[in-house]
Amino acid sequence: MLIINLLALAYLLLNLIRRALLTFTPSQSALAWWGSAVNFNDVGQTFLSAIPLPFQFWIKRYLAYFLCLYLASQALQGLLPIPIVVLGLFGTILLLLACIDWFYFLLPNPLTLLLMVTGAFSSIFLFGVEPMNIILRCTACYGVLCAVQGVYYSLRHKAGLGSGDVKLITALACWFDLYQLSFLILFASMIALPFCLLQYRGLRSLLAVVIPFGTFLSLSAIYSAYLFHRDFLMLF
Repeated sequence: MLIINLLALAYLLLNLIRRALLTFTPSQSALAWWGSAVNFNDVGQTFLSAIPLPFQFWIKRYLAYFLCLYLASQALQGLLPIPIVVLGLFGTILLLLACIDWFYFLLPNPLTLLLMVTGAFSSIFLFGVEPMNIILRCTACYGVLCAVQGVYYSLRHKAGLGSGDVKLITALACWFDLYQLSFLILFASMIALPFCLLQYRGLRSLLAVVIPFGTFLSLSAIYSAYLFHRDFLMLF
């Protein structure tokens, strides 16, 4: 039963990622984007669209809603561990942020805020972290990053770290402590550097390069969740 529930959860989350990416536009409001993503009508065309399959219209409209109700009932009965759902939502938000930042050099505030809120609740109720600890963590993280951002701008007269990246790292501070967050940022920088070197052969050109650092932060956060919160994976 657990395998079936996990497959249903994976299908639901992947479908959510597909819909969110297909309906995203940088100038669109968060409410309009959400309405487009959860709209009854399917987005995107496939080769099956031209074939009138039995119950295809019903499946397109109500399958996701049925799966939501089914998974909620399974979670209430203890047949779908809540930490697995939380980690699935965590990975979904980060994959969305990674893809959007890669293509648009943008980290939407609603997704970052959602990551922060879910991280705060998860740290308090699942990891047993004190609320004041989370507040101090986020405040210190945001203050230090803003200081680094300001110092770099005063020296180089250009932005070295985007505001979206600062907000994303602050949101990740709700999920990880400062030691884990330091590793996360270091690992993101390590996987971003080869990307820069492959695109720009000379070190001089690196001074002018703009990279979607949020993409690498998101990928590093997914790996860090496996590395530091692997105890939840023992529920399998």
